[in-house]
This record gives sequence, structure tokens and C-alpha cells, in this order.
Amino acid sequence: MLRRVVYTSRSIGGAGLSTVSLAHILGAGERNNRRDQITSGLVVHGDRILQALEGPANEVGRTLARVQADPRHTDVEILVDTTTTRRVTGEAIALCDDPEAFLRAVSLPCLSLMTAEVAEAFVERRLAA
Repeated sequence: MLRRVVYTSRSIGGAGLSTVSLAHILGAGERNNRRDQITSGLVVHGDRILQALEGPANEVGRTLARVQADPRHTDVEILVDTTTTRRVTGEAIALCDDPEAFLRAVSLPCLSLMTAEVAEAFVERRLAA
């Protein structure tokens, strides 16, 4: 049995979500996710982050705890926390390459308005925007 968590957060700090900061997050995320057998999808829009994590329940829990303790994140909100028998995400970390198109596809102006229902659609769309 696998665990799926989808959360939103807001990036804080001096660097915010600069290209360098985002590259660091993606590099560390990919390395950690591969080690922990987690797959994920990530959407970044402005200072908001939406991420789906899938994998062994204990590893997803540890990853989520790291995110919640990370001083670069605030306002972490868990939208989906469920068990599943199949993964929808297929890469250690897949970055949505067109967050504006994603938001249009789910009829939202910004990630801060994300709901659990739309988060489920996010997972099912497999970041297809």
C-alpha cells in the first residue's frame, strides 16, 4: 500500500523562489525522493507551491515532516492524505513546465485557492497542463 499526500505551501525567505533556489530544491528533492522511493509532481506559481508525493507511507511521512520543518516554507496545508494501490506520478520529481496552463486547466487564478477536489484533479492530470 502506498501513501499519497498533496499539499500547498508558500515560499519565504530572502531568495524566495529564484531560479537558484528552485534548482536547489529540485536537486535535493530528486536525490531524497530517489533514495526514499518517492515519486512526486510539483507546480510552482509565484510564491506558492503545490506538490503531490507518492510512495511508502513512512517515507512520505518523513518527507512531509521535512517540508513542514523547512524554514523556506510556511502555510503548509495538506489537501489530500490517502492510501492508494497505484502511483500516478512516475518521476522522483516532475516540475510542471507551464503553471499558467495548469491553472487555466483547473479553472483557478492562483494556487492559494487550491481545494482538495482540485488537488485530486492535479494528481489525475499527472501534471499535464
